[in-house]
Amino acid sequence: MLSSALGLLLSAPAAIHAAVLQPQSAEIEVRSALVEMNAAAAELDADRFMVWYWNSPSLVITFDDQTMEGWQAILSQQKEWWSDKSSGVQYAEERPAMVIVQSADVVTTVQWMAVRDGQGALLTRLVVTSIWKKLPEGWRIVLAHETLNT
Repeated sequence: MLSSALGLLLSAPAAIHAAVLQPQSAEIEVRSALVEMNAAAAELDADRFMVWYWNSPSLVITFDDQTMEGWQAILSQQKEWWSDKSSGVQYAEERPAMVIVQSADVVTTVQWMAVRDGQGALLTRLVVTSIWKKLPEGWRIVLAHETLNT
């Protein structure tokens, strides 16, 4: 009896430690994905950018009042938006993203992005809210909303 109680007592800190580390790991992993996404956006690389979205017909993204469904349709639209590689358009975070760990496999992010032309003039601002889910292939955005703020 004493040995099982002692075993439980000794394993409790490890379980608590693992529970505490998992949300931190989720935040670190999603922040790393955001860095990758921002690098792809800086190069107007739609294929690399869309890797971080759930490749499913059930993916939903709303841009202001336009809602699009399905990874393939959204990729096609993203490629159209970013088709002029010589435009000089640049995306940059105006402040660090907010990353809220909802659970071990769900994270919400809020980003504040500035969109500038080739001369550095502000074209617009974006506020992007995304729901991330830990899937077998890794963290992916399953639902997002972007609002233009000019």
